[in-house]
Amino acid sequence: MPTDNDPSSSSPSAGQPLTYAASGVDTDAASAGLAYLLAWVGRTQSFREGIGEAMVPNGFFANVLRMSDRLSLAISTDGVGSKSAVAQLVGSYEGIGWDAVAVNVNDVVCTGAEPVAMVDYISLQAPHADLLGELGKGMHDGAERSRIAIVGGELSQHPDTLTGPREGYAFDISGTCVGVLDGVAPITGSQVQPGDVVLALPSNGIHANGMTLARLVLLANGQGHDRFLDECGLTVGEELLRPTHIYVPQALAVMRSGVNVHGFAHISGDGLLNLLRLDAEVGYRFDALPEVSPVFDVIQREGGVADEEMWRVFNMGVGFCIVVAAADVDRALDAVRSVGGEATVAGHVVPGPKRIELPTVGLIGRGGIFEVAP
Repeated sequence: MPTDNDPSSSSPSAGQPLTYAASGVDTDAASAGLAYLLAWVGRTQSFREGIGEAMVPNGFFANVLRMSDRLSLAISTDGVGSKSAVAQLVGSYEGIGWDAVAVNVNDVVCTGAEPVAMVDYISLQAPHADLLGELGKGMHDGAERSRIAIVGGELSQHPDTLTGPREGYAFDISGTCVGVLDGVAPITGSQVQPGDVVLALPSNGIHANGMTLARLVLLANGQGHDRFLDECGLTVGEELLRPTHIYVPQALAVMRSGVNVHGFAHISGDGLLNLLRLDAEVGYRFDALPEVSPVFDVIQREGGVADEEMWRVFNMGVGFCIVVAAADVDRALDAVRSVGGEATVAGHVVPGPKRIELPTVGLIGRGGIFEVAP
């Protein structure tokens, strides 16, 4: 049976503000290290001209490759991170399969491409039928929601190098998704301009980012995954395993409605700072943020996490953003609702420099961090 002896779940240090780095995930160090990697792999884009030529700079949600004068291919890869450790504790894996699809299709659709196919990579300690069957069911359901085909993958056994909170059940899963653009240029955010409106689509809890910090707080001091959280109406394990929303139907519906989308942003790791990936020297001011999901209030209270760190690490209730001209707001909202989604007018675009303004919480985001607004 799963146990709660999660090695990352040590007690937060008394009196010290808890950070993502303290949980073992140092995003600043990762960014610095990534520069060394990109110094080499970034040069490889020059190896292709014509067919296979990259049309989007590295660092966007997905890249787009030229296939012909009319057709281009979007491609992105991602995984579910340490959410797999929670699945091991609870003994439930179906949602993780769904998440492996969600994190990839949500990135691909940010380019304006329609996701069409995915391949997966699963590394595991041992090939348990219950684990693999549940992962497969989750991927199937996520693919059905996204209308993609899962066309291949790789299963790799690592009995001596993978460990986790449930002996024999350690695993990791990731995927690579492709999408197509037919006769249209990719959406990169280059059309975003002051006066545009930001529509916010709600998240379904934590999704798959910031999970290491969430686990450190919610499973600290020997607290179990079956502890009931009154604010959430779920146990810790159930709350953390909420499946990531898939926003493909909403995004495609808005584009097919005739709205000229200026920008899409998948709000994952780094929270609303993801909007700064869009290719426009502008700022984004949020005067009407959706209500913060209850789980984030619990994490902040129990972990003593500062506002700046919460908004830097978590989605805080917003899973996806759509930037449109003010004249297109009503049509975009109607399109989202037409496929059963919901969205709110949360903010607007202001002249540059690039930044995220959160006046209701007194923060400003730039340079990869949030800080108290002057």
